[in-house]
Amino acid sequence: MTRQASSPLTSSGIWYAWRQLFSRAGVPTTDDSNFANKLGVLARYGSHTWGDASTDCCIEVLPCSAQAWQLLLTTPPGHLDWLPTLSILPGCLTPLPKDQVPILFWGEAAQGNDKPFAERVSKDTVLFYVDIIATTFFMLSRWEEVIVPDRDEHDRFPATASVAYKQGFLDRPIVDEYALILREWVKVLLPGWEPKPRMFSIKLSHDIDFVQRIPGALATIRRAGGDVLKRRSLAQVGRTLWLGINDAASAVLVPEQNSYLRSIYFLAELSHKYGLESTFYFLVSHPGDPFSDTGCNPELPWVKQCMEDLQQMGFEVGLHPSYDTLQNPEMLAAEKATLDKVLGHACRGGRQHFLRFRAPDTWRHWEQVGLTYDSTITYADHEGFRCGTCHPFRPFDVVQDRELDLWEYPLIVMDGTLHDYRGLTPEQGEARILELAQRCKQVEGTFTLLWHNTSLEGRWQPWAVVYRRVLPHLAAMQTTESKRIEIT
Repeated sequence: MTRQASSPLTSSGIWYAWRQLFSRAGVPTTDDSNFANKLGVLARYGSHTWGDASTDCCIEVLPCSAQAWQLLLTTPPGHLDWLPTLSILPGCLTPLPKDQVPILFWGEAAQGNDKPFAERVSKDTVLFYVDIIATTFFMLSRWEEVIVPDRDEHDRFPATASVAYKQGFLDRPIVDEYALILREWVKVLLPGWEPKPRMFSIKLSHDIDFVQRIPGALATIRRAGGDVLKRRSLAQVGRTLWLGINDAASAVLVPEQNSYLRSIYFLAELSHKYGLESTFYFLVSHPGDPFSDTGCNPELPWVKQCMEDLQQMGFEVGLHPSYDTLQNPEMLAAEKATLDKVLGHACRGGRQHFLRFRAPDTWRHWEQVGLTYDSTITYADHEGFRCGTCHPFRPFDVVQDRELDLWEYPLIVMDGTLHDYRGLTPEQGEARILELAQRCKQVEGTFTLLWHNTSLEGRWQPWAVVYRRVLPHLAAMQTTESKRIEIT
């Protein structure tokens, strides 16, 4: 049962949300100075103000009620207010989808009074009746995951428990959309202001769960046991043992014959061909639990050589912490140390195995062990914008009431989500990938796609075609954006 909750917004949280919005709107907020002063506006949220009080221009946001947070969690599916995009912006041109925008929180004084999203209430003041501060904090902090106890069989917060899924906006980067709306209203107050738009980019990533088809004797025995107990096939036992012996021999004697290893190089070559960035996250745990017994030993010469080759090709090698590192920072630190030793330098970031994540603990643990970024945040059971954004951002710890010294690169689509969880056809999956990439481009964000090295053969062969087919489209989208920024 969801426990009763009221607004988690503190002064630190409000300031955090303002900076996140203004940053996406095109206002530099990279240092600790007062960005509102730099812009020349007063930012007001209830009794909290930032900027020079003597300035003429003011952006004011009406706060929602303290009870609105709990009400949002219990709102029946399909009962949010949505406003037409064209009615929200001050001009007729819109960088957003020309449909509707969801409203999570109305300002307390505006609710039920047929107020617009925002309006210019005087020559120098724009008033937001929609609480864009609460919405930003709600989505980025993952506060609802601290309050709502729902978990799946892998102790993950499922998409189906989220407000975004229930209310139909999981496929919308709502925080980024709100920021572009803010940008347009700032232009009304400051006609001479030139925002600094961000550049849309593509980030390909690859979780390396397996570096050989059946990783070692223990896994071969377990697989053979499954053939007897689950599949009741003695013939399959023989095939499993034969494959295990041959794969093990190939891995040691002729590594280049290992199809999973070859797939790593193939993914790298595709990225090079289309001029796209790729990062390879290696699972370096040792065999043990049922979900991480693939255990890649990075000190094996051919595995170490693969990592060296990837880095020489200009690709990043990162960490894929094992299944049991969730809520175990000591194990996380040990696995990072193992990879760091092989790489000869500290790895920067990575992604949790099975996308196991606990807000805000996992972020805090990654910060604690010295990682600089995470890219776990998405739902395994549904693609989309778990945090309501596709921009890299520093997360906020709602328990410790502080911004963390860590970057989150939100993952938007995982291959297994489309194929295994959602049961889409390859054609549907391809359309979905390109649709979400376009959504990221509309808000000047980063489209992060996960494609495993094991998702290129066997039952995945039709999807391997999808991956090869979407890459030139993604590359073209990124190139077009680069030219647009240069012209601007």
